[in-house]
Amino acid sequence: MGRLSHCLRSMIVVSLVAAACTRQSAAKNVDLVTLPKRDTVQLTIYNSEDITLAKEIRAVTLKKGVNRLQFSWAGTLIDPTSVELRPLEHADQIEVADTVFPGQKPQHLIWNIESEFEGQALVEVSYFTSGLTWTMDYVAISDLPETNISFNGHVRVFNNSGEEYENAEIRLIVGKINLVEKIADLANRRGVPVPEASTELFQKMRQEAAKTAIDRAYKKEGGKDKDDAKKIVKEGLSEYFMFSVEGSETISNGWSKRMPAVEALAVEFDIVYRMRRYQYGPRPVRFFIWRNDDEHKLGESPLPDGVIRMFRDNGNGGLSYLGQQLLRYVPIKGEIEVNLGADDLVVLEKTRGETRRDNFQFDRNKKVTGWDEHQTWMAVVRNYRDKPILLELRLQIDGDVELSTMKPTTSFDYRTVETKLMAEPRGRAMLPYSTTIHHGSNAKQSRLKLRAP
Repeated sequence: MGRLSHCLRSMIVVSLVAAACTRQSAAKNVDLVTLPKRDTVQLTIYNSEDITLAKEIRAVTLKKGVNRLQFSWAGTLIDPTSVELRPLEHADQIEVADTVFPGQKPQHLIWNIESEFEGQALVEVSYFTSGLTWTMDYVAISDLPETNISFNGHVRVFNNSGEEYENAEIRLIVGKINLVEKIADLANRRGVPVPEASTELFQKMRQEAAKTAIDRAYKKEGGKDKDDAKKIVKEGLSEYFMFSVEGSETISNGWSKRMPAVEALAVEFDIVYRMRRYQYGPRPVRFFIWRNDDEHKLGESPLPDGVIRMFRDNGNGGLSYLGQQLLRYVPIKGEIEVNLGADDLVVLEKTRGETRRDNFQFDRNKKVTGWDEHQTWMAVVRNYRDKPILLELRLQIDGDVELSTMKPTTSFDYRTVETKLMAEPRGRAMLPYSTTIHHGSNAKQSRLKLRAP
C-alpha cells in the first residue's frame, strides 16, 4: 500500500509538471502584439479636476485561443490604473482574462485575451489622463446701425499630456462635479471609511466617481428629445453639463488648438442703458443684450464661461472695438449682457427742489427726538444720440424712506426702486419724484417704501 501511494504521488507530480510545461510552451507560442493605431478618440475634458477621460476605438485582429496585446503609455500622463479594454464587437466571444504589468517593461501592460472569434474586431480602450485643459472665448460683431450682431464662440484646447491625439472628438465638462461628495457616497454605500487622499483606494474611487458623473452628463447631452438634451446634471452641491464641439481635430502634444464651437448670424439684440450709481458709478452705462434661445438662433446648449469681445462695423470695411468682459455661464434662455461702459452721449442729471420738515417729536426736556423731511427731486435723461434709448434707473436711498413718483416704478430690494425712461433721439425724458425721510424716533425700520403719488 505504501509503494502504491508513493507511485500515485509520483504520477500526480509528473502530470502537474507536464501540464505546467504545456502551459509554458503554449504561452511561448502566443504572439505578443502591440495594440494597433487608434481609429478614433473621444476626449472629455474636466478642467476643475485636471481629469480627461479618453475613449479610443481600435481594430484588433484576433485568433482563436489566447491573444496577448501590449499597451504602452511611456512619456505620457496616462494613469495606468485606469486603463481598460472592452470589446465592442463579438463581446460574447471575447474575454479579457487578465492584465499583466511586466516588471521588465515599465510603463507597459499586457492584456491576455481569450477569443472564440477569429478575425478583426473593434475594441474600446479607455483611461484617464491629465494635462489637457480648455478655455472659451467669444466674438460679437454688430452691424453699423447696431440692430444685428454675428456671435461666435471658440474653444481652445491645450495639450500637455505627453500624448498626441489625432482626429479627436472634444467634449467639455462645464460646471462643478463634487467628487469629494461622490467619493464619500461610494464609501458609505460600501460600508467603508472614506479613504485618505494619498491612498490608492481614494484614487480608484475618484476615477470611478468621475467616470460615473461624465457618463451621466454624456447621456443627458446625447438625449434624442430636444427638450431633454443639453440639460444640466444636478447632484447635491454639484451642477454641471457636457458641451460638445462639432467635428474632430488633431490635438498635438505641447500645442493648443482653437476650434469653432458656437455660431449665430444676424442676431437681433437690444440696447439698454442703466443708471446704478452704487454699481456702475455716476454715469449711465450702455449694454448690448440678447438671449441664449431659439429666437436668437442659439439655445442648443448653455454657454460656458469665457471672454467676450465686442466690435462694430465702422462702415469703411473695418471694425471698431467696443470693449470686452468676462461672460459668465449663460443657461439656455438666459440673457447675454455685454457692458460697454459709460456713454458720453447719454447724460442723467438729478436736482433737488423743495425741502421741508414737519412731524417733530420731543422728549420730556423738549428736545427734538424725531422728525420727517420732505424733498422733491427731478431726474432728467438727455439723449444726444440719433436713435431712441431706454434707460433703467435705479434709486437707492438708505433709512426709513417713502418715495412717490408719477412714473411706473417697482421695488428692487429693501432700499432700491427701479423705473424705466424712454428718451427720443436728441431728446430728453423727465422723472419727477418726492421722498419723505423719517429721522430719529420717527424711523421705524430701514427700508424704502413706494407710496401712491
